[in-house]
Amino acid sequence: MEVTELTIARHCVRQEGEAGLSPLQRSLLESEKKIRIAEAPTGAGKSYAFQQAVARNERVLFIVPTRRLAQNLLAGLSESLVRDNNWNKEAVSRKLVLWNSDETKRLAEAGEVNITARRIREISDLDPTREGGEMVIAVPEVVSYLLLRYKPEKGQSDAGVFDMLNTFEHIVFDEFHTISPRGFGLAGLFAKLATELSYRAKVSFLSATPLDIAPVLRRLDVPETEIAELHEELTDKGRAVHGDVRLSLCGCESLPELIRQHMDAVAQEIAKGRQVVIIYNKLADLQLHLTELEQIFRGAGIHPGRVLLVNSIDDSRVNRCGKGFFAAGRHEDPEAFDVLVATASVEMGVTFRANLLFMEPGFEAMNFLQRYGRAARGAHDGQVFVRFDDKMLNKSPWFRQLKRWAEKHNDDTVAIHDLTNVLSQASQKRFKDCPEEGRKHFGKLPNRAAYSSGLYWNVLMGHFSNIKYRWDHLKTHQPKPAKQIYWLLKTVREMASDREFGESAKDWCDRFENEARTLRDIGKGIRILEDDGRGDAFHAQEIWVRRNTDILDRFPLLMADDGLEEIRIPGKLGDFLLEKGNFVKATRNARFPHTPYTAILRDDAFIVEEWAREFQKGAGADPLAWELYPEAMKAAEKLVRLTGLIVSDDEDVDAGSGVL
Repeated sequence: MEVTELTIARHCVRQEGEAGLSPLQRSLLESEKKIRIAEAPTGAGKSYAFQQAVARNERVLFIVPTRRLAQNLLAGLSESLVRDNNWNKEAVSRKLVLWNSDETKRLAEAGEVNITARRIREISDLDPTREGGEMVIAVPEVVSYLLLRYKPEKGQSDAGVFDMLNTFEHIVFDEFHTISPRGFGLAGLFAKLATELSYRAKVSFLSATPLDIAPVLRRLDVPETEIAELHEELTDKGRAVHGDVRLSLCGCESLPELIRQHMDAVAQEIAKGRQVVIIYNKLADLQLHLTELEQIFRGAGIHPGRVLLVNSIDDSRVNRCGKGFFAAGRHEDPEAFDVLVATASVEMGVTFRANLLFMEPGFEAMNFLQRYGRAARGAHDGQVFVRFDDKMLNKSPWFRQLKRWAEKHNDDTVAIHDLTNVLSQASQKRFKDCPEEGRKHFGKLPNRAAYSSGLYWNVLMGHFSNIKYRWDHLKTHQPKPAKQIYWLLKTVREMASDREFGESAKDWCDRFENEARTLRDIGKGIRILEDDGRGDAFHAQEIWVRRNTDILDRFPLLMADDGLEEIRIPGKLGDFLLEKGNFVKATRNARFPHTPYTAILRDDAFIVEEWAREFQKGAGADPLAWELYPEAMKAAEKLVRLTGLIVSDDEDVDAGSGVL
């Protein structure tokens, strides 16, 4: 086995004052700038700063990318407020809430009749009978749903974005590198409005692997004087972020093979009451290896039920009967298990008590750094084994660069910023206008994010919560991309009165505006029921099922009573996984503004160009539309090119469901 090893040295952050805040944490709480973009290593305590804001009687809206991270953050924050700030458990339960689909389900099962109305009330106050700070931990889809909800709630008809800006001291976007260009509208809205007049809220963006978002904010007319780009300075003394971590790059065929070679280390960690974490690149590989992993863990003396699977499929599992070796489900607390077997879903802020980590490198440099940072938190030393093969090297220039750097420093001890520098430099080569020296970015948010934000702004202006002076305020401070999107849509709608093209034009424009409600293009899901419906039920993306199983070729796809498509299989998912996946391309059934005909397009990085070609010369093209309405047709094409959004007939993900 080819192995390259080096040590990433222990590093700390300075602590100041009674609360022991670092300079970055203090800046997040006290900076006068309205917009803060903060970069700090994993484990540096970015979210801890806002725990202290709550302890100081401030209100925080903390927006995170996944349901599991929301639950993890709530559990950790609750424990810390009781332990460190002497809150009692009742106060904690009343002053911290979750806004996600799991909490929606829990409230509904508890008899809550109108959960949307409850959350509208919670914008202003969680518990008005008690003093103290408060935090709402939310996934972005729920926040967006409240802003763009379809109907007024009794007694709360006009509560919306201005209420959020005036009732929270802090609006935080955690792990902001995960925000897609189409989903930046929510963040862009808060950032732009927070810099206008004297709103209470300040907006913070947190990440260990930040994207360069400042150019998009400037394009949205956010004043540069209101943007603070913050960086945590690491020191040799202070609060330890990570101990010494031995990093080993290992060339081998599979993670089970790598784990077998280090079973003594696995057994030692579990004997000490520590966790072992395993992170895969591909969900299909994880599922294929479960039988082999079970044999390995049983051989190490690990008991059934002590290994948790953490990934999109197993997180969605319900009806667990307590049988089988592995545990699964979002309701499970990751800290309660000896071993975690996961995919990229654990990269986003979830903390473990693990000093031993086996991982594949991820598909991007930021994946690598986020995964590496899961191990050896605090003053603990650790070991990270990274599996790679020739295929990974051939596909990932950034990993080849990392490997060359590691070989140059074989058996050396290096600083964490050396590792961060080599990874960020590899990422920077992929986008133009690299940031100035010393700034560590892992990508650049494209300009289409500004225009997607402009679309979001216009849709919000038409919402019932923004009438009279609120509409006037949004109109007055409308950023340039929003103005451009407005005029382009207005131009396309000039076709709406035409006898031949009007219905298609109106439908296309309405659907295009509705795209603002979908922050993340998750894709269509299928419910799969194991053991002919008697076993576990879980959700999987249809494209994943088609690529990695033959289920859809062998069993009928049914419509369940709740309107979801489902399929019943005789056995377990693993029984139907393919050793070699099917070559199935993702597609989208695209619509056009001048015809009811649709076109099946490949849903990849070139879909906008393919849509434009089909629009101009494809089967659905109509020369008469171009002749009669040239400006409207050009405007439609420009809307698609500026935003990257494709109107389709495909089933939409419910924007308010908190799907992650």
